[in-house]
Amino acid sequence: MNKRRETILRYFLASLAVMLAPAALACSPIKSIGVVFERNSALVPAKEVLKLANWTAALRSAYPNRESLFLSTQSAFGERDAINLGARRARNVAKVLTKDLQFDVKEVDLPNKGIVAAVPASEGSNLVKRVDIDFLPACPHECPCQVGDPLYKAPQR
Repeated sequence: MNKRRETILRYFLASLAVMLAPAALACSPIKSIGVVFERNSALVPAKEVLKLANWTAALRSAYPNRESLFLSTQSAFGERDAINLGARRARNVAKVLTKDLQFDVKEVDLPNKGIVAAVPASEGSNLVKRVDIDFLPACPHECPCQVGDPLYKAPQR
């Protein structure tokens, strides 16, 4: 019984130490959005262009300094030439952002090839046939690590 109490006390103290340890705040200023495509098409649909226009307008006002865009892509199981289709989709989204919407960033990171879903998606699923965009603002930005920086100015909302 004494051994059991020791074990319980050890678990209790370990749990208590974990709960009382200072929490680490993750700092991630990345903003993300997804662009959905029609099956077997690399053409960015008009409703998605409008969604990107609204998104970039909000980013422009909040972040005068812009660092980079990272694009990743996934094609649906069974789409024609799915790997290359994903890469074409990503290039078209990058063109819409940088040329058509003139959203200037220092770097645009495009995938060399797309990822293809291993199994068919359920009907109407937007988890495939898409390009995901991660936007990274340049410093200063609203991360807690920026608070106290004399150049930091909180975005107006």
